[in-house]
Amino acid sequence: MAAPVPHNEVDRLSALHAMAILDTPPETDFDDIVRIASEICGAPISLVTLVDAERQWFKAKIGDLPVDESPREVAFCAHTIMGRDLMVVPDTTADSRFADNPFVQADDGIRFYAGAPLLTTGGAALGTLCVIDHAPHRLNLDQMRALRALAKQVTELLELRRLVVAEELQARPEPRAVDLAYLTENRVRELRSIADARNIAITLGLTEATTIHADPAKLSRAIDYVIFCALKFAPAGGRVAVRVLSTPVPTIEVGHAGGGIRPEWQTDLAGVRAADEPVPRAVAEILRAHGATVVDTSAVAGSPGVRFELRFPPH
Repeated sequence: MAAPVPHNEVDRLSALHAMAILDTPPETDFDDIVRIASEICGAPISLVTLVDAERQWFKAKIGDLPVDESPREVAFCAHTIMGRDLMVVPDTTADSRFADNPFVQADDGIRFYAGAPLLTTGGAALGTLCVIDHAPHRLNLDQMRALRALAKQVTELLELRRLVVAEELQARPEPRAVDLAYLTENRVRELRSIADARNIAITLGLTEATTIHADPAKLSRAIDYVIFCALKFAPAGGRVAVRVLSTPVPTIEVGHAGGGIRPEWQTDLAGVRAADEPVPRAVAEILRAHGATVVDTSAVAGSPGVRFELRFPPH
């Protein structure tokens, strides 16, 4: 049984290996995403898979799956990376590509699969974010939108992680004038489908153009991560409120009901403790390079309501 091979396989593998992520220990951020994907899609198993030359390896997984990798020739995800959108198989036994797959034929085997490719900005599909069930299954439109958006989050995590591994955070390109409100609005728009699928109301308040000096590509990734963390901590049915203020200094204010535990990026940026994992370390370093400070503005210490501000130097 041969797995299909993308036309850009050499470049794809080069991009994957440049991430230096294969066979690395579990990381909280990737584990959180498979947990959310499983919750949203109502599927007991979810994986972040990375497709190497001869195998697919699982960076993160949730559910009853006793292996950490599988041969590429029997990997559903080897088919997903051939496209640029979701691959959904409602009933694997009715699909000629997979009906005789050993993972389908096994007792309590795979009966449903849905995967979204992890696409780099250069178009390389590194792997997938997928959900699996032992019974035939279908996804509604909201679930499919959320799975796509979560796959984009995985790619963002991979890129942030790569900045640390490749020591690219030391390179500081000339910053330019950037509208903080515009960057934040784009990030909230990208995350809205995840919020909707979790029944979380996400609101955005903008005052006026708020200009700062920034590297927009890096800062956009950091802001995306900060807001996504709020979505992770907020309970289903809760609320995340984001505001961008221009005075007295350019500020992003985030409020959510997520308990009183600070995420790693926040403890690192506040100088409390360096983050243990690469992704929050990268976020803290990017924000620090932009002169950002974090201030806890929660109304009552220890209350479930959390509010903090990211404050930037004025333009």
